[in-house]
Amino acid sequence: MNNSNQQSAIRYHYMDNLRALAMLMGIFFHAALAYSPITHFVWLTAEKEKSVSLDVIAWFTHLFRMPLFFLIAGFFALYLIEKRGLPRFLKNRGLRVLLPLLIFLPLVLWSIKAGIEWALVHVDNPSLLLQFIGLAKNNPDAPKPPFSMGHLWFLYNLAMFYVVFVVLWKLRFFDSVWVKKMMSRSFILLILPVLVIPAFFSQAAPHPAPEGIMPQWWSFAFYGVLFIVGACIYKHQAILEDLQRFKYVLLILSLLAYAYLYGLFPAMLSIGSSWYHFKVAALEAFIAVYMTVCCLSFGAQLLNQANGVFRYFADASYWIYIIHIPLLFLIQYQLMDVEWFSWIEFLIASCLTIAIGLITYALLVRRTPIGLLLNGKMIRKKQMD
Repeated sequence: MNNSNQQSAIRYHYMDNLRALAMLMGIFFHAALAYSPITHFVWLTAEKEKSVSLDVIAWFTHLFRMPLFFLIAGFFALYLIEKRGLPRFLKNRGLRVLLPLLIFLPLVLWSIKAGIEWALVHVDNPSLLLQFIGLAKNNPDAPKPPFSMGHLWFLYNLAMFYVVFVVLWKLRFFDSVWVKKMMSRSFILLILPVLVIPAFFSQAAPHPAPEGIMPQWWSFAFYGVLFIVGACIYKHQAILEDLQRFKYVLLILSLLAYAYLYGLFPAMLSIGSSWYHFKVAALEAFIAVYMTVCCLSFGAQLLNQANGVFRYFADASYWIYIIHIPLLFLIQYQLMDVEWFSWIEFLIASCLTIAIGLITYALLVRRTPIGLLLNGKMIRKKQMD
């Protein structure tokens, strides 16, 4: 059996599990933003009580959660296209990515809007953003907010990355000698972070999500680059074994760099062109890459096993992530009128969101056409959907 066929026969359990964890971490991240001093003026469920400890953890995960997700998406993109061919790849990605975006985006946006309407009537202590929305509703001359895809922006960006990926695959880029030379320790640890610095430099810190309808170049220069690197790693998986020995060093370096970086965030909420801003962008870039490598290394060590519980969460994570923002907001709206410790409110909101997501997945999704759309046929779980 040749190398390509051997790879196609492997089940990458740790990649599946890491992808699910990256999506579930997004729920905790969005829940924590209600207590962040940085997002106090721009988050719908922002609380009067702020938590530095929650904020520190939230923005740290923000630097590597989505880079990890997109790198894994690129890894599985090449896996899938080599296993099934281009026509079936396009059909599969259309059903798993593009169609869910078209179906769920209007439903999610409507749910968020309905939640805002409910909060404007029932919440006694609204956030500053809710107060602003309430005032704007009574002002016919108020400007309309720009269209946003909300948290489903990742599906839109994935669809665009797949187009670029297919072009590169047709050009046999992933079989080129350039990719073989590129998949080295020095490239991943030194050159790759430098490549994504311009993307960070173009944005305020912490960087926002590319939620707009117009493609944003910095998303391609950051998430898109990680996506392509993930596809390259699939062809040269020995690089992951080579990087394993550095995981503790990279973790310590990332934590030390972030401890310094977090103190710089308040001054970086506006985009500038100073050396100060470049320093922040460089720190973000190296932390993002190094922590992504750490996640892959620790994931391969701890999560690379067939486990029914892990498999269930991996399957459910897609559905939970799609529905989590309107659900999380509705829960947090009701917590805005209580005065509990921020960590207690955070855990109630995030854990209750996940619990409701798991229950609705079991009852309404898993063995229904929605589950078929999101995860494929249950009998194919030995394969990558």
